[in-house]
Amino acid sequence: MIDLTISIVTANNRLLIVDCLKSIYETTHGLRFEVYVVINDSLDDSEEAIKENFPEVTLIINREKLGFTRNHNMVMRRSEGKYILVLNDDTVILEGALNKMVDFMEASPQVGILGCKILNPDGSLQWSCGKSFSHAFEHFKSGVLRTLLAPFIRDQFYLRTQEVTWVTGACLMARSEAIREVGLFDENIIIYFEDGDWCYRMVQTGWKVVYYPHAEIIHYYGQTRKQYLGRDTFIIYLSRLYFFSKHYSPLTLHLVKFLTMLEAILRYMKTLMFSYYSPSEKFQKQELLEAYQRVIKLAWNYGKTKYEYSKQ
Repeated sequence: MIDLTISIVTANNRLLIVDCLKSIYETTHGLRFEVYVVINDSLDDSEEAIKENFPEVTLIINREKLGFTRNHNMVMRRSEGKYILVLNDDTVILEGALNKMVDFMEASPQVGILGCKILNPDGSLQWSCGKSFSHAFEHFKSGVLRTLLAPFIRDQFYLRTQEVTWVTGACLMARSEAIREVGLFDENIIIYFEDGDWCYRMVQTGWKVVYYPHAEIIHYYGQTRKQYLGRDTFIIYLSRLYFFSKHYSPLTLHLVKFLTMLEAILRYMKTLMFSYYSPSEKFQKQELLEAYQRVIKLAWNYGKTKYEYSKQ
């Protein structure tokens, strides 16, 4: 049996996907693993570069753009691995990380999902998990409080192995047995918060979600997202509201709608105050301002007006 199936989705990120694949093969030893790369309507030469440098990789070529969840689900349906690794194309695996994650899963049969420590390219810590008594409070903590108090948040939380509420889908290992019980990603979520939804369903079914800091990767956060900054900013909040409407009571949803408006207002004001000098920076600023305005309207009207999620 294959130990690990690695699923990566990429679009127009040739340099990043090549570096990501190189790191997998250079730092993973003794595991039987297979790698799938879904090329999501890419216009660059990623397909040719992967075929030339990594002929052992299985390619799935989409001629139209599909959502993050649909792409990874295609891989999971074909997977033969005991474990599945959902991995972003803008990541670099550090020495032994995947071996350590598989070893931890082998020693912890109650764990359905495992996340690792994620570092920025400069070696600083990237927020990659959260722990709260409820998703609603976690939304408040990771949204409103982080917007206000980011410079004062300490990193000690990320230094120990622990059960958590959610881990990020940038690098997420799941047990195939648990996936068969819980199901695949919810394809109603195009992208963002699919990880939180999966973690929630795992816990509700009796599996544990664990953060494991002894395995480390580097994540070039935002390198993919910056191509679609305004659109993706809006979809993040839309995905959150969908999650709460799916799993929680109307009262909780109303609370989250209020917190979403508050966070969007704070981020709008924060963006407005920053100075941007280059034309591209000014364009990104305008994109963000417009996105936060849309988010405020979305939160106010969510549940009153029908939003066709798949068309955003």
